[in-house]
Amino acid sequence: MNWKLILALFIIIGITGLLLFSEKGRNFKDNYLAKYVGVLSGYFTKITGKITASSKVNRTLPINIKVTYSGLKGQEFNLDEDSFKVELKYESIYIDDQIIRLKEDDTIEFNTESMTGTITFDQESKMTVSGKTNSIELNGMFFSPPDSDSKLSFNLVGSPVSFTIENLEHNRLILTDVSGSLTLSDWSPLSLKNDNLDIHYMKGSIQQNGDSITIIADVESISLNGVDLTLKV
Repeated sequence: MNWKLILALFIIIGITGLLLFSEKGRNFKDNYLAKYVGVLSGYFTKITGKITASSKVNRTLPINIKVTYSGLKGQEFNLDEDSFKVELKYESIYIDDQIIRLKEDDTIEFNTESMTGTITFDQESKMTVSGKTNSIELNGMFFSPPDSDSKLSFNLVGSPVSFTIENLEHNRLILTDVSGSLTLSDWSPLSLKNDNLDIHYMKGSIQQNGDSITIIADVESISLNGVDLTLKV
């Protein structure tokens, strides 16, 4: 049975070769075969292109998280020309390496519209803010660099009462043992109690008011206790 199949295959190949190399065969090849092979090739290219393009789509998911302030322990955020406002019980303030001493009580208001630097929360929930900016407002007083080509450097340490970070982009945020609520897209809020959240690439804002933290952002993915919620939306 196998040798008959092989013989038939050779006969088909031979006939096809004679057709393609004869004058009529060449005309058929040029006028019809090449045309339809090209169409099929283009068709499969489009299909492949669509499959490749769809595999690279990154979706974003709107979230709203309200948790206790302790969830920010050990976190660090990098700001790049972003606005930052904080009210805190300060321990130290340096502007251009000069210590700033205030006669009022230890609660201050610090505001900058264009900050590049880092905001770090230690394990005792203290905040350290350091970086450079075009201007600083401190308890109603304004500080600016000596000329438009330079920037103010600063370092601020204290325990925040409230703060706002706008237009924050962050690659990964892990919130451990947090309680509160989580809202995904148009879902009803999910209750959180001693849960763990793992967020990949977020763009949005973080606000603190007392012991409450609110995160409003678009994210690429979010997991709750190891379960990817992005796939369920």
